[in-house]
Amino acid sequence: MNLFNRILLIYSVIQILKSDPINRNIIIDGSFDDWLDVRSYTDPIDNINGTVYQESPWFPSLKIPDCHDTDSKKQTDIPKHIYNPNVNIVEFKIAHDDSSLYVYYRVVDDGVIGKTSAGLGPFNRSDPSKPSAGRFYIKTIINLDMNDTTGIWLNEDGFYPTAPGFDGRFRIEFYNGTYNQGSYADHGTNNSNETSYVIEENKQNKFLIRPAAQAYSSVYIYWRQKPTQDEIKRCLDGPYELPAPYDNHYVCFSKDCAPGPFNGIVTYARSAKGNELEMRAPFLGFLLNKDTGLPTLQLGMTVNISLSLETTPEYSIPQEWVSDTTATIQYTLSER
Repeated sequence: MNLFNRILLIYSVIQILKSDPINRNIIIDGSFDDWLDVRSYTDPIDNINGTVYQESPWFPSLKIPDCHDTDSKKQTDIPKHIYNPNVNIVEFKIAHDDSSLYVYYRVVDDGVIGKTSAGLGPFNRSDPSKPSAGRFYIKTIINLDMNDTTGIWLNEDGFYPTAPGFDGRFRIEFYNGTYNQGSYADHGTNNSNETSYVIEENKQNKFLIRPAAQAYSSVYIYWRQKPTQDEIKRCLDGPYELPAPYDNHYVCFSKDCAPGPFNGIVTYARSAKGNELEMRAPFLGFLLNKDTGLPTLQLGMTVNISLSLETTPEYSIPQEWVSDTTATIQYTLSER
């Protein structure tokens, strides 16, 4: 395929969203009427036979199962099909107001977003009937500088169809039957030494955008006020108060399965049925761009956004980790 045709294909597959007006009507309350006028995107409806596919504009010859395992990591891998209605995204929406990004997910009718089993330890393949502490991730990852050479490829985290350039993300983790934490991540690191440096910069309210490797990132919970005493006791590293003028804002560095719950600024609500979920992530959580000193995410920017749902093996067929990732959306945070 020549370069011109490849560029045309990329623009045809990446769904481009016109600059939408600020939407100040969304309330995170589990009632979704305020999303009715927001542009809707569809994702393929997976089936148990694994005959539903997506493709990446960067690797258009590859047929990627809609829901798939998370063990595959190479750009040209074709992951194994895994079926799980709880991650089977069929519709999603994106919106923003003056200070926050909003995301809406809907899975198939028999799915429950965030559903996890409860038990004393991780899933045991040798004894799959034993109760286990399940995990579920609701993830929004963003190419913040629209530069494909910084950040990570989606496949580095086991997500397909892949795309490049993702510098940071926010997500919610459910763990062992309940909500656990809402966090941000800075992907601007390639090794453990760089990760330590990024963490020190994050403590100063600075976000790094650089070429990166998914195996390394800083993960943190952000509060607009001092965390509760219970949260402070359970925080793995911190909390650290950010410098002025963001004093009385705090970050705590975290990891998967941290001893939550931690109730930072990332918030969510789920429908009574469980197959719809909305979440809010204030721009503040992406800190200040270290290179410019300006907010890393702010009105007027155009970014690429990808959404994923991921969970442990308990409710999957076959019983393996599974994820579903949407097409990449180009989104402009209009100023009015």
